[in-house]
Amino acid sequence: MDLGLKSKKALVFGASSGLGMASAKSLAAEGADIFLIARDEKKLKDVRDEIEKNYSVPCDYACFDMTQVVDVNNFVNIFMSKSFDILVNNTGGPPPSNSLNTTYDGWEKYINSIILNTIRVTNTLVTSMKKKNWGRILTITSSGVIQPIDNLLISNTLRPAITGYMKTLSNEVSQYGITVNTIMPGRIMTNRTLQVNQSRADKMGITYDEAINRSSSEIPIKRYGKSEEFGDVVCFLASEKASYITGSNLRVDGGLIRNI
Repeated sequence: MDLGLKSKKALVFGASSGLGMASAKSLAAEGADIFLIARDEKKLKDVRDEIEKNYSVPCDYACFDMTQVVDVNNFVNIFMSKSFDILVNNTGGPPPSNSLNTTYDGWEKYINSIILNTIRVTNTLVTSMKKKNWGRILTITSSGVIQPIDNLLISNTLRPAITGYMKTLSNEVSQYGITVNTIMPGRIMTNRTLQVNQSRADKMGITYDEAINRSSSEIPIKRYGKSEEFGDVVCFLASEKASYITGSNLRVDGGLIRNI
């Protein structure tokens, strides 16, 4: 199936590992030109080299820390005049947190990255999409948007806010051929999984492997998702084949969220 992504220009955040990297590779496999954003230059260079070697598409990168105001300002100044067809918003997940151990500084840092800076990045790029009458804006959130996750207070609080923004934006820009969707990963095997399950294991006094096994048993599919499986969903939503899907909040969770 031709997804119509050949030579489309995709900007992918958090692309040095995990879900961002998986999304970039899936888009590259369909022929999209890729631009990677993350903080770690060495990791970005490695991903860039892998994409160019395996998929034979143009791939470049830039280092920005989207929790830092100066980096966001630099991003806007550099990229406001550039044109991209696809934007994949992907911010680092906040560390385990609850109402007793979360400081004001912790709130401020992730309010900036998950909400304010994501909005600013999106607004920077949407103007050129309007001019072309084509665009795809995809924002990776969390299953905690619908079903709050224990010990992830900051994420549970802020992810629904950016989901509300994207839903509202979808209604405003759909007339320009731009679709806006959010994607909720459930339990996907990434470095973030290691952090969350190690915290869970420590709290319960069990090993990491025991924590993974217990967590897997709660998923109807009885396993964690693969990052490639998630990346392929991002790729489809970015494609021509998904042109009538907008304003959606899609679950990629193996059935973890139990409500309808």
